[in-house]
Amino acid sequence: MNERIVSPAYGADDPGLPSPPAVTDIRRTLRQQSRNAFAHAEPPLGPTVPAAVRRWKLWLLTVCGIYPTIVLLGLATNPVLEDLYLPVRLAVLVPAAAAAMVWQINPRLQRHFGAWLTR
Repeated sequence: MNERIVSPAYGADDPGLPSPPAVTDIRRTLRQQSRNAFAHAEPPLGPTVPAAVRRWKLWLLTVCGIYPTIVLLGLATNPVLEDLYLPVRLAVLVPAAAAAMVWQINPRLQRHFGAWLTR
């Protein structure tokens, strides 16, 4: 019951007979076009892989950025927060310092010291 409906032209049922000339030419042309396409293909334009950043350099840069940030925030908020316990003061200072580091200070430091970070 597994019968195929195949055209009897060019002996399609018999694998020993050659394919029709037109089909063979089309296959050859397509193979050549695909080989030429791959041979002359340009490299894909996608995201580039950034160079590896030395972790100790990133740590040093973060320390140099966060120390003045915490000192300045502490001095600026001291008149308002001086009566609060240290954990409460830190609960205010740490999120503010982290936000400043993530969105303002680190991008500028990394832009300025980017070449040094990857050496």
